[in-house]
Amino acid sequence: MTQKVFFDTNVLLDLLLPERKSACVVAILSAVKMHKFEGQISTQSILDAKYSSRKQGIPFERFKAFYEELRRFINFGEIDPMHLDWAFEHYSGDLEDDAQYASAYDACCDYFLTRDIQLQERNSELCPMTVITPEEFLSQMLD
Repeated sequence: MTQKVFFDTNVLLDLLLPERKSACVVAILSAVKMHKFEGQISTQSILDAKYSSRKQGIPFERFKAFYEELRRFINFGEIDPMHLDWAFEHYSGDLEDDAQYASAYDACCDYFLTRDIQLQERNSELCPMTVITPEEFLSQMLD
């Protein structure tokens, strides 16, 4: 069975923003394109990435092309009231991160890729989803 990888918004920005361009994240995305892994993001991440890209001067048409490319091979999940309820109940100081985590967990993701240290502390024996940096994931993927 193919493992499912959730891309947090900050990892998505590593693909989109030129000053953050990450060869590591590009390699992971290439593996998703080749069906080595199943990719998952939330629709909220697209909205947040659009906001960040606009602040960085990225034209709408470029962002739209980025989105359309992702739509070809990545699954999109929503953040619904159930995820928000969970996020409020397990508030860690960042409601958006908590809701993203709940959405990824609900989508049965095996990995949650993030650069957020606080989210990485969510790893537990009770949760089968591993919260990990893209670099850690890539090194495991190559093993």
